[in-house]
Amino acid sequence: MIAFRQREVSVRFLISVFVAALLAATQATAEPEAIEFSDLADPLAVAFDDPYAAMGVDMLNELKLLVQSDEKLAGTDLDAETRTRLEARRTAAREVLETNGHDVEALLEQRWDVARKRQIARMATNPIFDGVEVSISGYIIPAPPNADGSGFGYLVPQVGMCSHLPPPPPNQLVRVRLRADQQVESLYLPVRVSGLLRVEPSDETIFILDGESRMLSGWTLNAETVELPEG
Repeated sequence: MIAFRQREVSVRFLISVFVAALLAATQATAEPEAIEFSDLADPLAVAFDDPYAAMGVDMLNELKLLVQSDEKLAGTDLDAETRTRLEARRTAAREVLETNGHDVEALLEQRWDVARKRQIARMATNPIFDGVEVSISGYIIPAPPNADGSGFGYLVPQVGMCSHLPPPPPNQLVRVRLRADQQVESLYLPVRVSGLLRVEPSDETIFILDGESRMLSGWTLNAETVELPEG
């Protein structure tokens, strides 16, 4: 009876080892999941009501004038002429906003809460891609190499980002760990990078073209392949 149970345990152990090996082999040979930069942000963090998003530049400027006028009018060292001018500016801005259908009090009340939610939406990473083999296309900004020849680059969705254009939000800026044999020929050429993606925040300042840029990233991608996209 004891011998039978020992054989049963041994068989179960061998089966578990076989299944584990099969799963590992399946994962190793599976194609990486093709994703876009928009997939990298946490969808729950970006799904919130932003009353300012559709206001347009002109209305946002009027709201900004109103807020600035209120802040200056709160001071106690204003002369009568300046106070009168600021009150007139504030009144005019309020009238323009209300004429265009905006609830001024609601907009003023929500601005700090919306600012907080916007910041969370910029930083929060999508948890479903942490530890996943992915493939993503973009443009690599090279960083200085390490002593062993390996190095890092930063994958961005548009050419010119971080130099001529603002950087993407941290949850859509991907720090790419490159091997010594992986060379980035040009930051103006699109590439497709495949490898293991991890939620691994980093904050570095690198020199790009004619100035320094802060690279605040929420992701690290261990590159297996770096290649030009087909077509």
